[in-house]
Amino acid sequence: MKLKHLVSMIAALMLAPAVGSAQRSGLNPHGVLTATVGCDACHTTEGWRPTKVPLEFDHSDVGFPLTGKHGDVDCASCHLDLLFNEPKMSTTGCRGCHVDVHRGRLSADCTTCHNTTVFSDVRGVEIHAKTSFPLSGAHVQVSCESCHPNDQDGAFTTQQTGCVSCHDADYRDAQPIDHVAAGFPFECQQCHSTLAWSFSVSFDHIAVSSGFALLGRHSQIRCSSCHEAGTNGSQFTPTDQNDCIACHQDDYERQHAGTGFPPNCLTCHTVDSWEGGAFADHDAQFFPVFSGAHRGRWNDCQTCHTTAANFQLFTCFNCHEHDRSSMDDKHREEGGYVYDSNACYSCHPNGRAG
Repeated sequence: MKLKHLVSMIAALMLAPAVGSAQRSGLNPHGVLTATVGCDACHTTEGWRPTKVPLEFDHSDVGFPLTGKHGDVDCASCHLDLLFNEPKMSTTGCRGCHVDVHRGRLSADCTTCHNTTVFSDVRGVEIHAKTSFPLSGAHVQVSCESCHPNDQDGAFTTQQTGCVSCHDADYRDAQPIDHVAAGFPFECQQCHSTLAWSFSVSFDHIAVSSGFALLGRHSQIRCSSCHEAGTNGSQFTPTDQNDCIACHQDDYERQHAGTGFPPNCLTCHTVDSWEGGAFADHDAQFFPVFSGAHRGRWNDCQTCHTTAANFQLFTCFNCHEHDRSSMDDKHREEGGYVYDSNACYSCHPNGRAG
């Protein structure tokens, strides 16, 4: 019996597979590994334990480099019961180890937003730029919860991108113009930008005012200067772009009442400033000051028109260096001569001496 038992043991040993074939047959405690991974990458001939420190095994050889925090965890954190061929993972199979807190609503590849060094280091602005709603201006400065109030633990759901979906209360409570009463559109971007509500208002005034462009100083004044507070109703009704008097009647009466000046402000002024007005028709209608002997001999209207706001009055004696006695002597033989500016104009309507 003993001899028979000994023969059986010898036969068993002779039939036992070699170490290499044991690995290939699945008897390896680490499961079926690739041919490039040998026992000596981790173990020594002195014993299975402890393993080499550091290991001579490069995880990149199996297509999954251990970068960032992945390099700090032990093998058993990812592999079950030392079976290194489990779990079955692809090189981008983050969900094999990490629970998808986004519940399938975002990319299956965590590296689209995260890195392996710090999981919370998420560049939200860059990520949002890949969506249909890039973040800009004040939107960059708000927290995620400001727009995703009910999305807990990263489970972000797709939101409506229309401005009114977030700013409905701003639209309804807008001041000083009541947007509801004025019938303004819900597309806030037609007038506002993401930088600020109050200081970046811009819209097509021509389209909403039947052709009145905001040029020069008109583009710098507050809406309430021309529109009724709260309703956007116009306080003035100009017929077209050049109908200045419709808005500036009081200005005209204060400066030019009784002067005979035309009520079209653009005859003398520009939309950039009241000052520096030049009456180009002065030569043809009254007296040549832009041509002839008086061209360039005066500074402004007050050189001749010394009485404020009354351009019917004028004087010749601010510029001409002569006194009354010499003028009386020169005009002694002129019938009806009077030392008066209106008399000068009667005889010299073109500004010439003769």
